[in-house]
Amino acid sequence: MIEDLNEKKLFKGIGATLAHFGLLIIFQIPFIFLMDKSKLGISIAYLMPYILTMIVFIAIYIKDLKKDFKDFKKNYKKILTTTFKYWLCGFIIMYISGILINLLPIEKVINQQQNAELFYSYPIVEIIIVCLLAPITEEIVFRLSFKKFSNYKWLYATVTGLLFAFIHVITSLIEVKSAIMLIYLIPYGSLGIAFGLAYHKTDNIYGTIFFHALHNAISILELLLIGGIIL
Repeated sequence: MIEDLNEKKLFKGIGATLAHFGLLIIFQIPFIFLMDKSKLGISIAYLMPYILTMIVFIAIYIKDLKKDFKDFKKNYKKILTTTFKYWLCGFIIMYISGILINLLPIEKVINQQQNAELFYSYPIVEIIIVCLLAPITEEIVFRLSFKKFSNYKWLYATVTGLLFAFIHVITSLIEVKSAIMLIYLIPYGSLGIAFGLAYHKTDNIYGTIFFHALHNAISILELLLIGGIIL
């Protein structure tokens, strides 16, 4: 299994992950400045860094995206069906673990709280980010950029899935300063690993983009119906 590891491609993926958050921070600076000077609305100031970051990663991986799109047009039924099966398994594990975690006397993950607050304040902006920009960018970063660092599907899915989960939990670890927040790696990791397995199986990024977007849309709906207590 270790012999199967392509370190160059692994570090390429890690570099893309770091660049993702670096770009979000860098792109925020001019828009926050314009917002502070009352030259720009808060909705645009919050939205533009995500748009620009997505554009950068699309430009970097445009050849892979074009190739996958051609394949998706020909085999979309097979790709979506396969991805659906993996996503459903991940969704069920995430849902059940989310219910169990919410029974514990611990704080909610900050990422979840921030999304809820933004949705109630700026619903259109949150829907665009969560249901469109984030799925595209995150699937490129956490799946496509790690492509073929290992042909062993469980190694690929576990590494990329747990990295995906850790990024969603790290803010809570820093703010709460308690290792108990690592328990949220279970729900986020189950979804990330499911997407990793699906991408490794289909070798097409559009299946995971579609179901990542669908999953986030379901999360928004759950937020509206029962206050986002599970997803």
